[in-house]
Amino acid sequence: MSHEFRTPLTSILTLNEVLADQIYGPLTERQAHALGNIDTSARHLLALINDLLDFPKSEAGKLELHCEEVDVAAVCQASLLFARERALKEHIELRYECNCPDAQFTVDPKRMKQMLVNLLSNAVKFTPADGHVTLRETVDEPAHLIHFAVADTGIGIAPAGLAQLFQPVTQLDSMLVRQHQGTGLGLALVKQLAEQHGGTVTATSPGPGLGSCFTITLSYPA
Repeated sequence: MSHEFRTPLTSILTLNEVLADQIYGPLTERQAHALGNIDTSARHLLALINDLLDFPKSEAGKLELHCEEVDVAAVCQASLLFARERALKEHIELRYECNCPDAQFTVDPKRMKQMLVNLLSNAVKFTPADGHVTLRETVDEPAHLIHFAVADTGIGIAPAGLAQLFQPVTQLDSMLVRQHQGTGLGLALVKQLAEQHGGTVTATSPGPGLGSCFTITLSYPA
């Protein structure tokens, strides 16, 4: 049922803008800003709904994977696009780095994007203005592994909090929870999906105020 909530909102808003331009004339700056806020809020709500729908299935091992060979760079770019609007609004720079631009591997593309979008959204959410978030794709051919690291210049994580991150509905700091709304299921879902693909997800941070890095590691074909 969760696929019913995955209609791309960008295309809907673009269509509305075109119709508004044809019928009423160009949008004013205020109207364009309002549409941007609607888009950001709708994407946030969509992500929350998807997490709520998918986590119970993933936890029970009932979330089906539909794997196919995909272009890694295309998946990464699509995931970055989803996080772009909020990053622009918060004055955060999104970066993409890769050591193998033509890499391909077998994965469920929808779930891969879901994992990356969750990590990117979290990174943007907890990074102050004028910071940056980097998605780094690294293919390790000798080890037959591919790493997707999302690093930020955000609030960082205390050592004691790292072990709790992937537990459902973990609240490391009540003040942060009030400032940054969420279900608390995003990272737990990423862990479940990574494990369903036969991979792992890990988190590192030098400490509070020093940023953090979340890395998904999956098998790469020989």
